[in-house]
Amino acid sequence: MACFIQASDWQIGMKGGGLGEAGPVVRETRIESTRNVLKAARDKKANFVLLCGDIFEHNMVGQEEVKKVVGIFNEFSDVPIYLLPGNHDLLGAGCLYNREVFQRVGHLTVLRTYDPVEIGGVTLHPCPPLLKRTRQDLTARIPVVRDLEGIHIGVAHGSLIGKSPVPNWEDTDLPIDPSCVDRTGIDYLALGHWHSYRTFPDKRGMMRIAYSGTHEQTSFDEDCAGQCLLVQIDKKGDAPRIEQIRTGQLAWVSRDFEMSDSPSLLELREYLESIRSVNMVRLVLLGELSLELKAELDDMLEFQTTLHKHFRVKSESLHITVPLQLDAPFDYGDPVLCQTEVHLKQLLAKETDPKGSKVVLEAIARLRRLAKEADA
Repeated sequence: MACFIQASDWQIGMKGGGLGEAGPVVRETRIESTRNVLKAARDKKANFVLLCGDIFEHNMVGQEEVKKVVGIFNEFSDVPIYLLPGNHDLLGAGCLYNREVFQRVGHLTVLRTYDPVEIGGVTLHPCPPLLKRTRQDLTARIPVVRDLEGIHIGVAHGSLIGKSPVPNWEDTDLPIDPSCVDRTGIDYLALGHWHSYRTFPDKRGMMRIAYSGTHEQTSFDEDCAGQCLLVQIDKKGDAPRIEQIRTGQLAWVSRDFEMSDSPSLLELREYLESIRSVNMVRLVLLGELSLELKAELDDMLEFQTTLHKHFRVKSESLHITVPLQLDAPFDYGDPVLCQTEVHLKQLLAKETDPKGSKVVLEAIARLRRLAKEADA
């Protein structure tokens, strides 16, 4: 029987530059979440952990981050770890797995060659990428094992040709032939490179190919991420049983909102209340909203920045309408401020560039907001 935990694409050292102040929190969480992968292996009494590439973002990751990961490895010295380098932590003279700190981790085996590895009745067939880009099928060197005893598992890092659900996920420079399982007779093909959980059947409909996805989600565009897999195969030829185990600590949500009037603001407020505990939030605001309601929207969104580790709003497609009656400005109680709004409306009426219009609109909105705060 084979019972193991599959994980990949930890990408420790990822900068998260687009996350602003949340970047350091996300980077540290990614390290801490590696502990959940190894804990799952211990809790489920797995025979070993199989890491399928890109455990680090690149080979120049700082020694402090490396030591933190190795420290977590050492907390689980009873759990054998088999690690396949990927295209980010590529094998070679500068590979970080050559550092002395890794040589002292006795329960870690780095899969550096295509040589089979025996683990108590289970044979691993590693397919490490030796170049960042190649046109050769990475699994082509797995031999036909259909008539051999024991359970045989392929381990690779790349993209299944023609199977990517999102075009930009498929990196054809690291191709993997999806017919590998049927050609060789292996019982399972464990893959890394895609950040979301995906499974694929052999010609008999058995799910024998799987991406675990990353252990901690890395962006709003990923789905089925933040987990590892428990894979169990009772005996040669049996269908693998694949169980998803949650390992991620951060929750990510992204939603588009069509704005129009006060009810749409109420709907948005109720939604935001429902996700108070979510760490990473992205809103895309569409439609049209009056300037009077924009002030209420701004107050609502500003408060949200205090609740989440990362709160991002995209409002490029939200059109703010302003009454252009120059003789009826907002009642500021101050002739100078009233005249300022009249002047801004005159600029707005003449502005032809949408970006310029947004700047003037924002100026009017801030002018009114400051006036209200001064009266409060």
